[in-house]
Amino acid sequence: MLENLVRHGLIKLAFACIALALSACGFGAQPTPTPAPVTLRYITFAGLDTAEQTLVERFRTTHPSVTMAVEQYNRAPEEYLTTAPVPDLMLITPGQFLDNAMARDALTDLTDLWAQSGAGQTVAPGLRALSEREGRQYYLPTGYNWNGVYYNKQLFEQLGLQPPRTWDEFVQLSETLWLNGVTPFAVSGGDPFMGLLWFDYLNLRLNGPAFHQEFLAGDIPFDDPRIRLAFELWASLVEKGYFLQTSGTMDIDAALAAVAPSSAAASPQAAMVLSGPAFLGVLSPQQRDALGFFPFPILDLAQPPAEVVMAIGYMIPAQAPHRDVALAFADLLASPEGRDLLMAEVVASGLYAPITGSAEDETLPASVRQGMTLVQEAESVVAPYYMSVSPAMWPALMTMQRRILTEPGSGKGFDLDGMLAALETAR
Repeated sequence: MLENLVRHGLIKLAFACIALALSACGFGAQPTPTPAPVTLRYITFAGLDTAEQTLVERFRTTHPSVTMAVEQYNRAPEEYLTTAPVPDLMLITPGQFLDNAMARDALTDLTDLWAQSGAGQTVAPGLRALSEREGRQYYLPTGYNWNGVYYNKQLFEQLGLQPPRTWDEFVQLSETLWLNGVTPFAVSGGDPFMGLLWFDYLNLRLNGPAFHQEFLAGDIPFDDPRIRLAFELWASLVEKGYFLQTSGTMDIDAALAAVAPSSAAASPQAAMVLSGPAFLGVLSPQQRDALGFFPFPILDLAQPPAEVVMAIGYMIPAQAPHRDVALAFADLLASPEGRDLLMAEVVASGLYAPITGSAEDETLPASVRQGMTLVQEAESVVAPYYMSVSPAMWPALMTMQRRILTEPGSGKGFDLDGMLAALETAR
């Protein structure tokens, strides 16, 4: 043994170990340094607690020195990137903020992790384009949220109604409900995110996804006649009495509960609500089971199928204080194990579709598979309009939504041109 130690230049180390007590330091081994404690600051949305906690616990089995300081958004995302210290990890949706952050080179390139996660091979081109800049990806997608017209299944069955496919069928359905004493639609006028889905879909179905993309990019003014037509059609539904009279001030939770009451014995106040499943997290499993959904109806057969999609994913600021640790966490997210954890915790809730996977996978909830099919069959997908504008625009949108949901048919007159002029000034 002595000859081997000499031959490998380890004789001095052996004697040192003897001097320090062989049993304590280990023969020929170097002490493993204890990693310095790190607190990873992580900004996220409400409603994903279970899935995220599962991922955090798994990550800490291999990174015990890391503590995750999880915060929910309480201000505009831009403020987090411009206020030191910036977060280490942020959950985000594609839209105006992500576009601006990519343009400023404020994010870490995650293209390799995108490919590792399988998203590069399975995500629809439209979804990929939402977060791409010059062929590179700057956020790691985990899921997406479709949108549709959610309806009370029992009410439809009682009245012998079927989900419509065309706009004429949609209007006829609404008239039938109204004549039977049921208000067709609930909507959250107190939150423009939900309400503006009406504008998104009316513009997509009337004028097509290419025009809508130009509008989202700021190349089409609000006083364009084609934009006016979309708002005019929305206002005509309000004028007919198809929206709840309390829509102007109703919040999202109340709008959903109006269609799916918390008590099975209660009658719904409205039959339908245009929404995405992420909002349904406030409902009980029984309330969610009461709802089905169908795609927003076709207005012009010449327009290609298009959907409004809110994708979710993780981004790492370029100036993150603990960027290497954040990248290690993102590596877990991109791994097969991470995807399986998300699949088990998030997808099972029925609130999101996995970014990878197939609508043919029968282990997924039926509603998730329906949503995946809706998005995968679309020729184009867009981010919600609300996510595509600066927060400085939000007050004007709130005012617009309150007006369009309360003034048409009120007998006080509705100045559509004045409303559009105000929006254009704000833009």
